[in-house]
Amino acid sequence: MHIFSIIFVYLCMKTYKEQIKNKTNCVLLKDRIVLGTFGSLKKIVNFVSSDEFPSYWTLIRKKDNPIVCGNYSIFRVKHY
Repeated sequence: MHIFSIIFVYLCMKTYKEQIKNKTNCVLLKDRIVLGTFGSLKKIVNFVSSDEFPSYWTLIRKKDNPIVCGNYSIFRVKHY
């Protein structure tokens, strides 16, 4: 059984180009001033940590770009 799991992992591995092909970063703005770039929405929620800011679970369901939350805007940009 152990050999089958090794073979499965080997077949599922992707090259570096395939891994970064669809990678995006999140840029956080407040009143059109850039506060930072983040690798995930979870890091943005931990950074802002305010009661008026939505939770992580609310943000991941939103597909529009930019995500507008009061004075904050989150842009998903392609990683180069």
